[in-house]
Amino acid sequence: MRNKAASLLLAITLICLSPSHLLALETSAPDSVALSATLNPNDPCFAGCLPYEIPWHFEAIGAAEAWEITKGSDDVLIAVVDNGIDDQHPDLLGKITRVPGCGLGQTSQYSTSHGTFIAGLIGASANNSIATTGLDWNAQILDVRVMNGSQGSTSDIAAGIKCAAANGADIITLSFVQQGSQISPTLQQAISEAQASGALVIAAAGNDGYERQRFPAAAEGVLSVGAIGQSLDIASFSTRGNWIDLMAPGENLLSLGSGQSNGVRLGQGSSFAAPFVAAGASLVKARFPYFDANQISNRLVRTAKTHASPVTGAQYRILDIEQAVKQPYRSHWQVTETGQVVALGESEHFGDFTGSSLTRDVTAIAADFTGLGYWLAQTNGAVTAFGDAQDFGDLSTMTLNKPIVDMASTPSGNGYWLVASDGGIFSFGDAQFHGSTGAMTLNKPITSVVQTHLGYDLVAEDGGVFNFNSPFLGSAASQNVESSIVDATSRVSRW
Repeated sequence: MRNKAASLLLAITLICLSPSHLLALETSAPDSVALSATLNPNDPCFAGCLPYEIPWHFEAIGAAEAWEITKGSDDVLIAVVDNGIDDQHPDLLGKITRVPGCGLGQTSQYSTSHGTFIAGLIGASANNSIATTGLDWNAQILDVRVMNGSQGSTSDIAAGIKCAAANGADIITLSFVQQGSQISPTLQQAISEAQASGALVIAAAGNDGYERQRFPAAAEGVLSVGAIGQSLDIASFSTRGNWIDLMAPGENLLSLGSGQSNGVRLGQGSSFAAPFVAAGASLVKARFPYFDANQISNRLVRTAKTHASPVTGAQYRILDIEQAVKQPYRSHWQVTETGQVVALGESEHFGDFTGSSLTRDVTAIAADFTGLGYWLAQTNGAVTAFGDAQDFGDLSTMTLNKPIVDMASTPSGNGYWLVASDGGIFSFGDAQFHGSTGAMTLNKPITSVVQTHLGYDLVAEDGGVFNFNSPFLGSAASQNVESSIVDATSRVSRW
């Protein structure tokens, strides 16, 4: 079994010095080192240890709420490709593994300050009354040292990435940037091979404060990470731009020191934001073990909080690990005509009409965007929201010509359509009206409304399809169906 741990983040910059391909690690700010205090529940610095304040980054990304769902899995392996980790730090004992021949091997603990800080953010031991805690309480960390202190060659780094992937790394975190506007072919090949093996590669965006692409973070398929400060604004030192996938805490962070200072210290940089996301990815993998690298990456980006800079108005996404592990992936609900909801898969039950006076009145259910809520619709047009689904309105105060027979949520999940048996369409939230059959004479009544990419289809009892802002793909009306059509569904890949 792999050992338990938790994880946070830190940031570094690798700069190519040309023809020798020598790379140097550059931190955003000088290291400040201090011994840890020992007080408070188990991990003293989690609640604030003098001279340091309470770490702000846990709350900023919803760590405590995420831990209620998962604290990680020792089946997930995170490779830290960096300048080495001090595995003798008391808050990392039993957490670090190495593979002979993978990287440059072990070095003096005094030169591993950067890698140790990263390891602490990812997986410092939780509930051991020492120092702090990482984001992933069960993290297994593979130490792949590819630099001597702040110096390293492209070939060594590339070999370390390949070796990490070959030895089963699920996630590889890179806290360096290469000088220049193009990635080294050697480095690109190593990243591509790691991705082909199934590893998720995460890289720091850099610390130059400019809006430009930096590599390897900007390489195809790499999850790029910039740094934010406690105000959630982009850190002044962080590289920025719409090419960056996620922002994460990277300013005034508390993690582990190395060598004689084997307590805690402060650090900052996008290098430390990247391992935060790596630890978040490992929690997602623990929660959804069937996810591949692309699914983990997509989940982190999709569930991130959108934040706008009060100065420039630029929008960017901030890691929200609470939502990343909380929102279900494989979810399905069924509802009876009396309003009883049955939750299947990873779905939760958020309430229903069980015990109410309803009898054979509920006609439809639709899920919201997060999968943490749904709406129930009744034949009289009343809509009731459960879970985190928002109330966008209904038809309960109106007199309808025909009863409501179905509902569908919009692709964003922030609105819905109700459809009556005559094809009348009623839009709520961000649902747009594209037309209806309400004024037409139908051969058979409408039984369902189907969400499409840009509009919706109405389906009649005989299988006839009426398209509104959607392409016609055929209907069952021209085929020999043996009974009435009662419902229909549709899906476009990558919505």
